Amino acid sequence: MSISSAILTARSGLVATEKWAQTTSENIANAGREGYVRRGVSLSARAGGTVEITGISRDVDASLDRMHRGEVSRIARQETLAASLEAHAAHLGEPGDASSLSGRLTDLQGAFDLLYNDPGNEAAQRGVLDAAEALSGELNGASESLDRVRHDNERGIAADVATVNDALERLSDLNGRIALEGGATARRAALQDEVAQELDALSEIADLRISLDVTGRTNVHFSGGAALLEGTTVQTLTYDAATGRLHAGGVDVTPGTQGARGFSEGRLAARFDLKTQVLPRMGMQLDEFARVLVEGFEQADASLGAGQAGLFTDAGAAFDAGGVAELAARITVNDLARPEAGGQLSRLRDGMGATGPGVDGDPSQIGAFAAVLDQPQTFDAGAGLGAEVAVSDYVTNLIADQQLVRTTALDRRDTIAAGAEAIEAARMNLQGVNVDDELQQLMMIEQSYAANAQMMTALGRMLDTLIEAV
Repeated sequence: MSISSAILTARSGLVATEKWAQTTSENIANAGREGYVRRGVSLSARAGGTVEITGISRDVDASLDRMHRGEVSRIARQETLAASLEAHAAHLGEPGDASSLSGRLTDLQGAFDLLYNDPGNEAAQRGVLDAAEALSGELNGASESLDRVRHDNERGIAADVATVNDALERLSDLNGRIALEGGATARRAALQDEVAQELDALSEIADLRISLDVTGRTNVHFSGGAALLEGTTVQTLTYDAATGRLHAGGVDVTPGTQGARGFSEGRLAARFDLKTQVLPRMGMQLDEFARVLVEGFEQADASLGAGQAGLFTDAGAAFDAGGVAELAARITVNDLARPEAGGQLSRLRDGMGATGPGVDGDPSQIGAFAAVLDQPQTFDAGAGLGAEVAVSDYVTNLIADQQLVRTTALDRRDTIAAGAEAIEAARMNLQGVNVDDELQQLMMIEQSYAANAQMMTALGRMLDTLIEAV
């Protein structure tokens, strides 16, 4: 090897170790920064024995990234289901709680039993009225609670759609900047870190398919295949609250829709599940309970004429078979039984259609009223709580079923999270910065730098000796 070749070799070694040292120092400096992925240098030997840095690489594993983001989507879906129903679950309480629907129903049943044994007792009549008002008020409150969940859910959908669109625009910009880098540079690695953070955040909203094109730009599709981002081209996500449809560009991606090329996990999938499945079923369960009260007490009241309302009313009116939707929000106690509204307590003994007080000791109408609550009633099977059950059993099942949605989501979240932790640990072991390892790298860099520097010194002395000889 000639002296000039040796000098070039040593010089290239010094330049390479300088870049290596800079990259390692950046790893140590950013060890605690969220979203930072460990950098490595790619070295290659060239003809003549020189060495050069061919690129700065990020230590990532596409398979681990894919699995991690998939688990993030699954956890987010269950977490959103549970969190959205938390306030409603607290309002419902548990079967047997005094302030729950089942507790209010038990109070009404007990009040009718007391009145049956002493039909003329005005205090017992007042007890039935108070219990009936408490039960209808609890139904109103449960319906209002569901309405708040619906309202918050709609706002959540709109917010998530806006978040996705904003993220896609940022990713499009990052893709354009990455394509301009033209190589594995430190700047390109920093841009890819930003892309990874955006993708991690998007995975909480929906499950995605990620791919890279030949220029290193990130393409984003929903798991069902619909494109969101290809290069720098964004397919804007749009939501029509009136129809409940979600589109990416012109493609229907509404979760739960047959043939839609959308997604099934993530926060947004949970919101559509609430919108189209969970909340409608819960609302129907409450409305069916209200229907049985309104219709059942009408049918049991022998004093009523055609079109007259019974003890429980639809906002003061008689039962209308075509107006069951939202009945739980409208159910009230008939003013004819409320003294403060000009009614008479004695109608709780004699019937809502009674024109005057009946026989004090006659419990027959009271027994007919009580039978509505004690005997099996027919419910719409679509509510999922049985078609022919006693009212008390129906209410117990209603509370348990609506509580189960949240508790099941919490259990599933915890189960998924256990597996996700193992994936995240493997991911961080690969792409996270271990300061001890980096310090060992610095020791190797120091040795390499010293060796090349010593060679340069020796070559300098050789040149000095040759010059002196000449």
